[in-house]
Amino acid sequence: MIDRGATSSVYLARDPFSGEDVAVKIAHQNMLNDPATGARFRKMFINEASLAGKLRHPHIVRVFDAGSDREMHYIVMEFVRGKTLKQFCQLESLLPIDDVVEIIFKCCNAFEYACRQGLIHRDIKPANLLITSGTNVKISDFGSALLADTELTQVLDAVGTPSYMAPEQIAGKEITHHADIYSLGVVMYELLTGRLPFSGTNQYELLQKITKTSPLPIEKVRPGVPASVCSIVYRSMEKNPTRRYQSWSEFGAALAEVHEQLEPQTDDASDTRKFNQMKSLHFFRNFSDVELWEVLRISRWHRFPSGKRLLQEGKIGGSLFILAEGEVRIMKGDAQLGTVGAGQCFGEMAYIQGKRQPRSASVVSGCGVTVIKIGAEALADASEHLQAKFNQELLKTLVQRLERTSVLASAL
Repeated sequence: MIDRGATSSVYLARDPFSGEDVAVKIAHQNMLNDPATGARFRKMFINEASLAGKLRHPHIVRVFDAGSDREMHYIVMEFVRGKTLKQFCQLESLLPIDDVVEIIFKCCNAFEYACRQGLIHRDIKPANLLITSGTNVKISDFGSALLADTELTQVLDAVGTPSYMAPEQIAGKEITHHADIYSLGVVMYELLTGRLPFSGTNQYELLQKITKTSPLPIEKVRPGVPASVCSIVYRSMEKNPTRRYQSWSEFGAALAEVHEQLEPQTDDASDTRKFNQMKSLHFFRNFSDVELWEVLRISRWHRFPSGKRLLQEGKIGGSLFILAEGEVRIMKGDAQLGTVGAGQCFGEMAYIQGKRQPRSASVVSGCGVTVIKIGAEALADASEHLQAKFNQELLKTLVQRLERTSVLASAL
């Protein structure tokens, strides 16, 4: 057993097929048998289990299997080594501001993906957001979620945790993804300040404050938080849903913009900057967000000065490269064959031919460059969807280069 709550226990287990560790959530039998709440709890448990195989995103805990064995209700999930964000909601353990912005940005991207699947989480809070390392976050616990286009009878009453619920959720009105945006805004407020925006001596007083009063300004709780960051939190927590961000992508774009101003200018760029930079590159124009996060996971980013020989003609190599910034020269001996600019690739033949082989040309940086390096082996082990996207782009690249070669040859 690795965790025990009021409604279920979680066990660490080993999947005999994959050999990987997994987490198995087992519902407490007394909750299922309770005459007052048993039926509702069973529906919530089935609701979470129904997501098996539906949500596949690097920032969402994956559900592998679910079912019932006699009276046992269980869900088999990805095992996440880490802790919840709750540990960073204390004054003595607050995260750097730029880390908070990056974590919330990654959450926005994951919730945007879930929203496209027709899902509203309805119970976003620090305890349901897991940190594995650095700013790598995983969203868990979809038991309270609303899922469109399902035949399941879902729990439609005011579920959720009161401190994080949007005013319209408290009022029992029909809710949309705007309620989740409000809840994530509350999480961001708590991560920045170490306290909740609203509190009360009883639940009635708490709910009244959420629906009618403004939170204590962030600047008064934690001086030094930039006004641009505070504005994002305040807008996400607007009482009226129409005044909040109207989409997860709009929320994420605001976070990405402010993160550029916060991030220290170092060679080790943040995941937020890398992700947004990839989205702007021509090579990745047809990649989905999920595929870009996978690229980020299997790649290595390097910064090189002008005149640096990146590949040496004749040396064995097994990686391909996408140029994120700058320009490089392709050299055969002392002759320049051409140039490659940002958003283009080079060194791809090792992956296309499926083996490490001598480089046919040298590559030299013509100015300061940023290079995305992807090992052929890492890409071969990637998802089939990602490999298909790379194969499509590399095929287009080969065709374009062949056409240019044909034009040059015809001019001779």
